Amino acid sequence: MITRLITAAAAAAVLLCTGAGWARACPCAVRPVAAPAGAHPVGRTEVVLTDAGRVVVASVWYPSTMRGTAPYIPASNPIAAVRIAAEAAEWMHTTPATARTMIAAVVDAAEGAPVDTRLGRLPVVVMSPGLGTPRWILSSLAEDAASRGSIAVAMDHLGESPAVELPGGRIVVGDGTRPDDAGYMRARLDARLADTRLILDRLPTLPIVGTAADLERVAMLGHSYGGLTAVQTMSTDARVRAAVMVDAPAGWSGVAGPVDPRRPVLALQLTTPWPSSWARQTGADAATVLGAAHYSATDLCSLGAAGDAQLCGTITPDRATAVCRGVIERWLDRQLLGDAGPRFAAPELHWQP
Repeated sequence: MITRLITAAAAAAVLLCTGAGWARACPCAVRPVAAPAGAHPVGRTEVVLTDAGRVVVASVWYPSTMRGTAPYIPASNPIAAVRIAAEAAEWMHTTPATARTMIAAVVDAAEGAPVDTRLGRLPVVVMSPGLGTPRWILSSLAEDAASRGSIAVAMDHLGESPAVELPGGRIVVGDGTRPDDAGYMRARLDARLADTRLILDRLPTLPIVGTAADLERVAMLGHSYGGLTAVQTMSTDARVRAAVMVDAPAGWSGVAGPVDPRRPVLALQLTTPWPSSWARQTGADAATVLGAAHYSATDLCSLGAAGDAQLCGTITPDRATAVCRGVIERWLDRQLLGDAGPRFAAPELHWQP
């Protein structure tokens, strides 16, 4: 039902914005997501990686020499953007108004712009969204990382992402998720780990940024089930030096047990308590954002869901974005760049002793 409502309400408006750069030229374009806080202009490019039947679609964000804007939803045309937004809104239990904002939104990134080679080799952050959510819901974190001098690679997980556009314009709609089915969740975790390995394998040959990627400084960030994906990847793949779990479980009953975090792990908790069994592990840092809810670190709240306290809590979207960006970037600087400065501090942030 929501798909039909959104399509009927939004199609007429977005169809006015046709041709190259359709979202940039659209008079209805909005910027609901906070601009990146770093010093560098940001570029973005979309990649499709394949291997033995596996397909991974990803957005690659990086520091560039050019400024520009790009459609928030990476889509080839407005019709595709409407379909993708409609599916995502339905899957994430939000409103048609939020979907319309997704369609009209732009981000501060120049599509296909050159990477800034003056910065030398760049650290890499691979990003995995939560179960049943799209890669672009992490755009705020990705573009901010790029503006501060990192390459961010945010991937979709085909089959569970609400809707993904493939080359040629075909849109693959997800099959629905079954979080109470341990067999399904195990299969999804296995698929996610394989998706991540493909990204890691192809980092040196990614278009635009491949030669700039520092393969010795790679971290992984994930939201919700993506956080479990991140820490499980780090436990089995030495290429990942640090993992950030954003409101993520340490393990999943019948699927994966908690990983001993002797390597660096940040658990940024929004709703899920930090596992007490990890409290004395020297590799783990844990912080809680007060007043937050499960989607507070993603873009969903800035896109219009802020009125839903179950999704976004009581903290404002702009403040949640600033706090989550700040704690993640400062922590990654310590792990990947050797920054010995103090941990990020904010009134809304509580570090576990």
